[in-house]
Amino acid sequence: MIIGVYGYQDSGKTALVEELVRELSGKGYRVSSVKHSPHTKEVDAPGKDTWRHSNAGSDPVALQAADSTVIIKKPGLDLDAIVKIVRREFCPDILIVEGHKEGDFPKIAVGDVKPTEGTVMVNPELEDAVAYIEERATHESTYDKLPKLDCGKCDMTCANMASEIVGGRKRFDDCIEMPERPVEILIGGRKLPVGAFVARITEGTVRGLLSSLKGYSETGDVEIRLRASADETKSEPSGE
Repeated sequence: MIIGVYGYQDSGKTALVEELVRELSGKGYRVSSVKHSPHTKEVDAPGKDTWRHSNAGSDPVALQAADSTVIIKKPGLDLDAIVKIVRREFCPDILIVEGHKEGDFPKIAVGDVKPTEGTVMVNPELEDAVAYIEERATHESTYDKLPKLDCGKCDMTCANMASEIVGGRKRFDDCIEMPERPVEILIGGRKLPVGAFVARITEGTVRGLLSSLKGYSETGDVEIRLRASADETKSEPSGE
């Protein structure tokens, strides 16, 4: 799940993010964070090796060190693009975004700031914020495992089924369209709803086609990417 924390400068939002990360990671959650700044700052100073790489035309530039890795992309990516990369590459349970007042995700306001749309808490106690995030993260992780077809065969939406499972009143087996094995199909980074029949046919067909290829493992995960052609990419609406 994504949770935002915003407020004026020196309002304590970074301190809250620090406490949230410490508490949640201490409970075993995989936590990632994104820090937004309204100011333009040079991450790599002119004359440094990374700056020289970038100035010569390299984009992005990656700095590998023993204790960290830094990737410098110019111009800066928007929040949606950063979220997609972090979720795809690092699969966090919880992603905390500091500094964005807008965005289609729940947010916590800190300090004397006017709450924006989507604000769910204002200056909360740490334990209340942690409890809210844990509840949302549990519900979302459960919902993500369901097919999201809202087919009505269970007499409820997938979101309601997730609530019932979290509450211990239902099990995943109660979902009629629940695939036997997880199959994910993504188009443009968006996950498509996949029921039991589509999952079974897709897995059987793909694994059958790949079974004759050298290096294929029946027990391994399979990831196939079909790139859009240059013409299709150009015709896509901006911001997608």
